[in-house]
Amino acid sequence: MSKIPASVTTAVKKFSGKPMGVMSKALGVATVAAVIYDSHINGRERAYSLDETESADRFYNQYKQYMTSEKESATISKLKKLWFNFQQDFSYYHIGSRLKGYLIGFGETLIKGLPLVALSAVALKFKTAGKLAGTLLAANGIKTLLYDVFGIGAKKAERKY
Repeated sequence: MSKIPASVTTAVKKFSGKPMGVMSKALGVATVAAVIYDSHINGRERAYSLDETESADRFYNQYKQYMTSEKESATISKLKKLWFNFQQDFSYYHIGSRLKGYLIGFGETLIKGLPLVALSAVALKFKTAGKLAGTLLAANGIKTLLYDVFGIGAKKAERKY
């Protein structure tokens, strides 16, 4: 078995002190910022898509109700037209749909990121455990870079002829 040189041991001890603590805290802050940013963007996208879907469904139902009548009445027809036009001009439906979509998208992403947020909290709050949490955050960052960004280890798409 070979002996580890003293210079390597000294370098590891130096790095595992203050530099590793600072790096762990920096990774904690960056991870929390990334999770919050992703949650916001996913919330915003969900808000738009849910609003479009609910608006289409609402329009279909309102139009169907407007176009059908069991009675032949000019008065009912005019009232239905007024009511349909009022509903089309009522913009507060969009606020509700978008708020609901934002909260769903933001919440789902935040819940998925909770393990990373917890590691970040440990990295920011504690000294020794924070270094371990920082190491795990660094490992997750490397995995994300290699797998999710570079595609190393990801399944390749198969061509079907």
